[in-house]
Amino acid sequence: MKKVFFITVFFCFSIFIGKAQENTKISGIFTSNISEKTIIFENFTNPGLFSKNIEIINNKFEIKFSCEKEDIYKLKINNQNFIAIVVNPGDNIKLKLSAENLGKEPVIEGSNQTKRVYDITKQLMIYQVKNDSLQKLYNQVPMTDLAKKNEIGMLFEQNNKAIEYILITSIKENIGDLSNLFFIENLNIEKYYPIYASVDSAIYPKYGYNLAVIGLHNKIIAAKATAIGSKAQDIKQLTPQDKFLNLYSIKGKIIIVDFWASWCRPCRMENPNLVKLYNDYHDKGLEIFGVSLDKSKADWVNAISNDKLTWHHVSDLKYWNNEAAKLYGVGSIPSMFVLDANYNIIAKNLRGEELRRFVAEKLK
Repeated sequence: MKKVFFITVFFCFSIFIGKAQENTKISGIFTSNISEKTIIFENFTNPGLFSKNIEIINNKFEIKFSCEKEDIYKLKINNQNFIAIVVNPGDNIKLKLSAENLGKEPVIEGSNQTKRVYDITKQLMIYQVKNDSLQKLYNQVPMTDLAKKNEIGMLFEQNNKAIEYILITSIKENIGDLSNLFFIENLNIEKYYPIYASVDSAIYPKYGYNLAVIGLHNKIIAAKATAIGSKAQDIKQLTPQDKFLNLYSIKGKIIIVDFWASWCRPCRMENPNLVKLYNDYHDKGLEIFGVSLDKSKADWVNAISNDKLTWHHVSDLKYWNNEAAKLYGVGSIPSMFVLDANYNIIAKNLRGEELRRFVAEKLK
């Protein structure tokens, strides 16, 4: 008798716990008839962690589930037609959705961060639509009409600045929101590294379990080493004369660290510009520190001689496994880093006339 009572109590207790765990609810209604019988509900960044099919009845659905911590989920009909939802434990979220496009102007109650995502997206789409129209117009303009193409290009630039302004102000207003993941990646990390770092500092301690947050954190770690404003890391490799040379031993008002190789055609095409730049500004304080991704010492030395590259050169002859290239995150060449006298990175990947203007301004 006692055993039966224990089993009965345990069974009831299990039901109670199961129900208690379903602490979060999402309900939705479609504003038009939907042909699908189910909709997929899954974790946004890790569907393997959580994914289930939800039945649609009379254009409505309801989800009750256990939510232990704030995270991003996705409701989708397919991979192109979905809505992202930021969910907190205990939320009661209500949605009105278009079956044709779940993410197009949804009506959202009960999730301020989800509402924020789509309110900001709506603002951004105004300028994206303008850019799409400008792109079509640009493609129709003859190549010979440079004035018209430049005019359209300026409008592109104005729109992109407006987009950046919306992104930056929105992120800064709610720097610690998990929903910033949807916006931060639209900004250039080299140009806006401080904003990336601020978002990471605010969300990584809170949401370090989220795969997208982890990915952002790792991206920032990789970018930090070569971010504009950060100090360049020292490089120590062999010269063509088989003597070790350190980047930090080079003294100049401006130092260009140039990753290149004899086999790299774009590098060789850029070399005449560098030669002229060096000849014109070396006496004013310009130094160039060339790092070659060559495998063959003979090819490397011959390219230096043939292209008349009279500045400092080093290499470890490890091709793409060059240790300095890995240290600086170099994934393509030519790749350039402009340093000041204290080895702080002040510009990256400038070439030709743009590089010349930058150096001229700094050494005037």
